[in-house]
Amino acid sequence: MKSILYIFIALILLFPAGLLAQQENAPVEELLDRLSVSSEDHEAELLAEEVWARFFSSGSPSVDLILQRGIDAQSSGNLELAGDFFSDVIEFAPDFAEGWNRRAALEYARGEYTAAAEDLGMAIELQPRHFGALVGLGLVFERLGSATGAFQAYSDALAIHPFLSQAQEGVDRLSKQVEGRQL
Repeated sequence: MKSILYIFIALILLFPAGLLAQQENAPVEELLDRLSVSSEDHEAELLAEEVWARFFSSGSPSVDLILQRGIDAQSSGNLELAGDFFSDVIEFAPDFAEGWNRRAALEYARGEYTAAAEDLGMAIELQPRHFGALVGLGLVFERLGSATGAFQAYSDALAIHPFLSQAQEGVDRLSKQVEGRQL
């Protein structure tokens, strides 16, 4: 009887660790698939953290370092330096969606909405399920006066990450404006 109890306890203790190891090794597309069907906020947040970790990994330690330096420069208010770093990331790794997404966020902060939309378009072309870039696109469309475009971008983000509060707030905010309009 004791041995069965010990096996049961061992299985309970090892099962979550096995799931975590499985999640850490899962490709981003698999994580995005799981995120899109998650039914609990907590589960979605854990999956989203793993997805963001994949989004932030270019495969090159040098490019990842430049990206981080750009994020740090932007956080400290040095937008010009941040822009230089993000442009370097794009130059060295043009197929890295997060470089485009980060530069778009900087352009948005500067009020350069058209440039932000172009960079977000590249990010989404490279990673069509980049829910952060889709929310960014929704914000840009709102600034440019396109409620329909913004609503669609937020809705697309929610299809990928059903608990993404910023996207849900955008859909809620714009739903009355686009009701009755064909998307």
